[in-house]
Amino acid sequence: MDTDQPDEQEQIEVGDIVTESELIIPPDRKSWVGIVVYVDKEHYALHAFLDTAEDMIGIHWFQPGYVEPLPASVVCLVQKAKDKKKT
Repeated sequence: MDTDQPDEQEQIEVGDIVTESELIIPPDRKSWVGIVVYVDKEHYALHAFLDTAEDMIGIHWFQPGYVEPLPASVVCLVQKAKDKKKT
């Protein structure tokens, strides 16, 4: 799995496969892999008056089998749902 984040965060969409950022993985387990089931555009801001809003991503984690909402900044793209062809 290639989970390196590019300089510019890639847009995460429904159907993409993602994993957790190392920042939020508890020390007693490995990272989970899941599929994006919804995206709320510009829904979350850690500090409402200081930061711009970011997307809230709903992820169905395969290992525990439930959906968890997380800010886009703490998930890493593993694979896009579909490749966009250049014309």
